[in-house]
Amino acid sequence: MSDAPADPALRAAYRLCRRRTKTQDPAEYALIQLVPAPLRPALHALWAAANALDDLGDDRTAPAAERAVRVEAWITALHRELPTGTSPDPIRHALVDTAARWRLDLSELHGAMTQVRDDTEGRRFSDWAQWRTWGRDNLLPWFSQVRSVFDRAGVPVGLRLDTRDAYEEFLDGVRLTDILTDLSADLAEGDLLLPEEALGRHPGAADDLVHRRWSPAVAALVGELTGLARRWARQETLTRGMHPGPATVLHTMTALLGAQLDAVDAAGPALLRRRPRPSLRARARILAPARTRAAWPGR
Repeated sequence: MSDAPADPALRAAYRLCRRRTKTQDPAEYALIQLVPAPLRPALHALWAAANALDDLGDDRTAPAAERAVRVEAWITALHRELPTGTSPDPIRHALVDTAARWRLDLSELHGAMTQVRDDTEGRRFSDWAQWRTWGRDNLLPWFSQVRSVFDRAGVPVGLRLDTRDAYEEFLDGVRLTDILTDLSADLAEGDLLLPEEALGRHPGAADDLVHRRWSPAVAALVGELTGLARRWARQETLTRGMHPGPATVLHTMTALLGAQLDAVDAAGPALLRRRPRPSLRARARILAPARTRAAWPGR
């Protein structure tokens, strides 16, 4: 299950997934580095697949209808290729191999993947409840696949009944941090992925954001949302009784989310023009001790 693939094309597919993860999401790559080496290719493949699908849906060089067709074609090809264990697309090649090696049921991803197709038409949310449903429907299935990889590796990450709400709220924090981080790129494409309920608390903020104006209303909105994201991401009960390996990953992920939100807060008007990033020093302060603490079977 954990042996390196003999097929050169498959090895190249996994290398591509690893490079894309490292280049496009350094924080996610750093988290994956905390898990045992045999698990990393599967996690790179899952991340790269989710990202490739999002890229198809977000490619504004094509009209919405064409993007929807491309996403649907990618999903259809994946389902056709799963029984064969291979694909001409390198990222899907790594993904279908991961599914076979780790006995993953990728049919559980169907709803999340078709949501990407539906999102090509644009999204508007009236309230936080609608926003949460959208975010959780997208994130939960992918996180469940990661948990399944841990289970197959002999480190079950089962959630107690009393932590289910904490887990889902943690994912809300992940989603909101991502939206705040990508605010400049989304606004450039005409997207504002925040609920009207939140925008309405700061009159004029929605119009200012659409026109990329940093106003007192926008500053107050951003401050409120970063505070909300911090509260959602800090779920101390989530790792109680959990194996120290995945617990360290979750604690580190929470710390990295906090550092990202610090960068959002510090950006000010620049938040509407470019993606904020934590400093290398801030990331090192989090990751260096995490690498020391990481403890897994066989390490």
